[in-house]
Order: sequence, then C-alpha cells, then structure tokens
Amino acid sequence: MLCGPIAALLLHAAPLAGQPPQRALAVGVTPRDLSATDFDDPAWQAAPAARELFQQEPEEGRPATVGTECRVLATPHALLLRFVMEEPVAEFVAHELRRDADLSNDDRIAFVLDTYHDRRNAYFFATNPNGAREDGLVTEEGDPSLDWDTVWDVRVRRTRAGWDALFRIPYTALNFPGGGEIWGFNFSRIMRRCNETVRWTGWKRPFALSKISLAGELSGIPAMPTRRLRSLTPYVAGVVDRRESPLDTDLHGKAGLDFRYGLSSSTEADLTANTDFAETEADVQQFNFGRAALFFPEKRPFFLQRSQIFAFGSSNTTLPFFSRRIGLSNDEENPVPIPIDAGLKLTGRLGRADFGALAIQTREAAGEPRTDFFVGRVKQDLGEASYVGGLFTDIERPSASRLIASSRTYGADTSVSLTPEWNVTSYYAKTDNPRLTGHTDAWDATLTYNGEYANGRIERGNIGSAYDPQMGFVTQNGIHSTFADLELTPRPHALGLQRLGFETFYSFLYNEDGSLHEREYQYTFRALWQSGAYSDNDIVDVFDENLTEPLILTDTVTIPVGQYHFARHQIAFGTDPTRSFAFQANFNFGGYYGGHRNRYVGRMFFKPNEHLALSIIEDYNAVRLPQGNFNLSLFSTRVDWNPSVRLLSSVIIQSDNVDRLTNIQAILRWLIDAATDVFFVYDRQVGHGFERPGTRATVKFRKTFDL
Repeated sequence: MLCGPIAALLLHAAPLAGQPPQRALAVGVTPRDLSATDFDDPAWQAAPAARELFQQEPEEGRPATVGTECRVLATPHALLLRFVMEEPVAEFVAHELRRDADLSNDDRIAFVLDTYHDRRNAYFFATNPNGAREDGLVTEEGDPSLDWDTVWDVRVRRTRAGWDALFRIPYTALNFPGGGEIWGFNFSRIMRRCNETVRWTGWKRPFALSKISLAGELSGIPAMPTRRLRSLTPYVAGVVDRRESPLDTDLHGKAGLDFRYGLSSSTEADLTANTDFAETEADVQQFNFGRAALFFPEKRPFFLQRSQIFAFGSSNTTLPFFSRRIGLSNDEENPVPIPIDAGLKLTGRLGRADFGALAIQTREAAGEPRTDFFVGRVKQDLGEASYVGGLFTDIERPSASRLIASSRTYGADTSVSLTPEWNVTSYYAKTDNPRLTGHTDAWDATLTYNGEYANGRIERGNIGSAYDPQMGFVTQNGIHSTFADLELTPRPHALGLQRLGFETFYSFLYNEDGSLHEREYQYTFRALWQSGAYSDNDIVDVFDENLTEPLILTDTVTIPVGQYHFARHQIAFGTDPTRSFAFQANFNFGGYYGGHRNRYVGRMFFKPNEHLALSIIEDYNAVRLPQGNFNLSLFSTRVDWNPSVRLLSSVIIQSDNVDRLTNIQAILRWLIDAATDVFFVYDRQVGHGFERPGTRATVKFRKTFDL
C-alpha cells in the first residue's frame, strides 16, 4: 500500500540536469616498450592530454581548483597511463601501502577501462602518493570488486609541483574484442587536503566513477595482434599443523598450480589443481541475534577472480550460486576446508554476451563425499547499461551419501537502466532436488531511484519453503517480502556539511500461510560532513515479530514461540577518517523479545604514518530477557606493519566470550616482483567453540611465468 505514494514522490523529485556531453581522449602510439619508470620518455610529449576536470565535491560542476593531466600511450605489449597532478602546498594525505586497501581516504587517482564499450562493466585501477596498488572489476555499474587481481605495475614520484603516477597495464591483464577499437574511459582524483573530488566526465553527485554509462572514450587505440595469454603459476608450501583433542602434529608439504590460457582476446580459461588458500584472511566473527542466516563473504582468490560474471541475486535474500559452498564444509560459523582436486573456469565475451562456466571436483573429507560442482552463466546486453541473463548450477554426489545425491538450480534475471537515475532489476530461480516438493522457487523485483536530493527503493520478493539451492545461500525460507524505502538528501551550505539524510523504510515479511513473520519500520536522521565525519541516528526502529519456532541464542537462553512487539533506537557518529586518529561509536538500545538489549560498538583507528596502522573494535551486547541474561563481547584488533609496497604484514586477533572462540592470524607477504610472492602465515585457534583448536604455520612460494 506504500508503493504508490513513494513511487509518486520519487517521480516528482527534481530531475538531474542534463549530463555533460561525452568526451574523448586520443591514445598516443609508440613502437617501443616502456616501463612504469619512464616518466620522461619523449613519446609522452606527442600524446594528447586531458586537462579539463570538474568538481563533484564540494561544488558540483565547477572547474577543479588545481591541475590534473592525463596522457595515454599504447606500446606493443602494454597500455601506459601517466597522470601529472598539481598539489601547491605538497600536503599529501597518504596512509596506505597495502594492495587493495581502500584508498578513498587518501589522495587518490583512479580510472576505469570499459574495454568492450558495453557501458556496464569495466576494469578499475587506482593508486595514492605512496604507490599503493588498488585494482578491481566493475560489474553492472556497481562498486568495484577489489577481489580481482592481475599482474600490472604503477610507480609514483613526488615533485615540487605535486606528484606523478605512471600505470603500466599489460594487454595480457585485460580482455577486449581485439583489433582497432574504442574503449570507455574515465578518471577521478581525490584531494583530501581540501576534500575535493574531481572527474573528467560524469561528475554529477549521485554517480560514482563506476557509473560506466557516463564514461568518456579512449579513441585511436591501434589494431592489436591476437592476445596470446599463457601463464603458469605454480606454488609450493610447507605446513606445520598441531591440533588438540586429540593432540597430534602433522608436518607436510603441498604443491599445486594455476594455469591461465587465452583462447582469444576476449575469452580465457583458468585451471587450478590441488588448490591452496593458506593466505586467505580469517572470517570476521559474528553472532546471530535473529532468525536470518549469517552471511560470510567469499575470500578465496581462485573463486574471486572474475567472479562478477556469476553474480546473481542478493545476499539479503538468496544467492542461487555462492562459491563458498565449494571446498568448505556446511558449518557456516566454523567451516572446515575440503581439498579441491581440480577446477576449470571459462569466462569471456562473445558478441554482445558475457558468459562463464565453472567446474570443480572436491575430494572426500570432513564427512563429505567426493563431489562435482558445475555452474554456467550468460548475460546478453539489452541496449545501454541493461542485460538479461540465465544461470544453471548442478551438484553430483555418490548416491550412498547422506546428502542429496544431485541438486540443480535454474534461474533468469534482468537489469534495465531506464535513465541514469532509475533502474529495474528482477530474478527468478527454481531448485530441483530429489525428495523435496512444494514451493521450490524464489523471485524478486526491485525498482530503485538514485538522485541528487532523493533515493528510493521498492522491492517485492518471495522465497519458497522448499527452495534449496545446494550451491547457494538463503537467508530465510517460506517468506514473502515487501520493502519500501525513501531517503531525502538535502545539501545545506552551512557548518561544513556535505549533505543531510532523512530516511524511512517499511519492511513486511509474511509466511506462506499468510501469517505475519516480521514487520519493521524505521525513521533515521543522518549528517555527513565534507571532512568525512558523520552522524547516523535511528530515531525509532519498531519490530513486530511472530516466532513460530524457538529462537536459540546461547546454550542457556532460548526465546519461546510467541508474538513480540518492541522498539529500538540508535545514536552513532564517526570522526574524520583521513586523520591519523579516527574514532567511530554506535549505541543501539531498546526492547528485544520481551526484554532489553543494549549494544555498544566502538572502533578506533590509528595511522601515525604510511607504515603502521592499528584498529581496535569492541562490539559489546548486554542482553536481559525473562529466560536469562548474558553479556556478549566480540573483540577484534588488527595491526598492519608495511615497510614498503612490496613487504606487507598484518596481525589479526578476534575473540567471542559466548561461543568461547579466540582466533589469531598473522600474515607476512613479500612481493619480490609483480609476478612473485612469498607468504608466511600463522593461524592459532583457541576455545571450545572450535571443533579441533590448534596452531598452523605455513610458508608458501608462488611465481607466475608467461609462456
């Protein structure tokens, strides 16, 4: 009943002014190979320059207050991009050295390359004055996924006038159609000293650099020979594994490989054998205070590489394909690794269609049988920034297994960009499992609006009670949902504010029999300052809960079946994240299933220089219920010590006093060169919450060879 009024409000919101005309930059060409240190090669002088940038923040559309120049050169084996950036007072803000760290709180230069010119997807590259490397993939104009890594180089130099950055991107790092072509291109610069963000094109405030449909063009790219991508990445590792209950120590070696083969300039195959993920960071510990399943993101490199082509659905409802179901046991909170014998991934583009296929075989381990996994995905362009796609997954296990012998999931989805501000997405998925009948499908349809002074979303969805994607993720089964959200974002020119936010949302969840599952409505006020400081306050957050099954919180506290009504509130703020010391605080308090729950979250960040960073997070909950009381402390601390961009280290400590878990992980990474890594990894698990606590130490060496 709220959909109509909210849609009307959004439709009558003031539209954005016309977008700037599309811009183009011609590419210079040189027959000589250049490195990322050739800042002063004469070939740069002959390459055209892009110099006219405009502010996105703080004064949209005004010229940049300092100069930025971009030139692009095509060499026989790589594309080089050189940025010359003025910085009059030479007051650089540059805290990060880690690869794929979030550089948005540093001075940063970033660019996107839409190599297929499909105006939806792109490669993302960035650096800061320290030369830290950040790379990722933009999919369907979403935020860049920094999980993607490839072999490339960037060097920076500081000058009296400011700083320069030179990127060298080998053609073997990119997929593209081949031949002479035009690529989509855009770049953006953040100057933290004055909190100014400038962009070459598409500088309207509601849109990020990843709004590829507003990008300009790189023209004059020469015809390139067919890409001959053949790379082999073997690894060797030594492991000392000491486990308790019962006590035993294993000392063993491992070896495996990844092989990448370019079938064409736009298609590649990736083979993995005896895959190892020793360097993967541990999951962030969570505690479930509700009925929806907890989501732990994928972190393993093989599955993250080019994973965006397989994206389907949402972690808020369901992911019909979730790669974390492969190579890990079904225990969500403490999964046990299952060895992967071999895997093959095929990704690419044919005409106006993106496609991907993944086949994996895992060995028998941790009580699970040998299993074969397969997923296929295709997405066909529908005009500009839109697509229609399909998904298929299949799991095959021995029929004698206690698990389902075979399971299949079928799905179709679409995303249609009506205007730069309006977008419609929807999906439908169905599962086919033996012995499971009933409502085996799930669907969702969402209309979103993203404007300068208003944002909104209307969503309807359903997840059947018998919907069970064995290779996927589901928050809750048997739920029909309606969600409506509206946020007004005025921009007062006072007190250093960037914008204010006044948001309200309504969420209705019903069971399949039509009875209420959960109802929630919330009113929120936010303030964001130009410095990055913020305040985020829930004036009221009201819940109506219908528990049809007991909700187990701890070994001694269980909330019984019944209907509950309660309200909660929140006060939160954060200081300027660009400072050496930053602090965030959150106080969430109020009713909770017939009792009270007060939650205090404090986050402290200390970065005295680019080599050292410390963060401490305490998430403390005081729960008082008629069935019992308990206090929960989720504590984590992280120390990063990075002597250079090629020698990186971190220590992460996490603890949970209710489930009695303590996890310590230390990782040292030495990037000998762009193609060679050495890892030293120490993992320590302590507490009764782990199946077998203990210690593991790993030394791993890997190197990429171009064949």
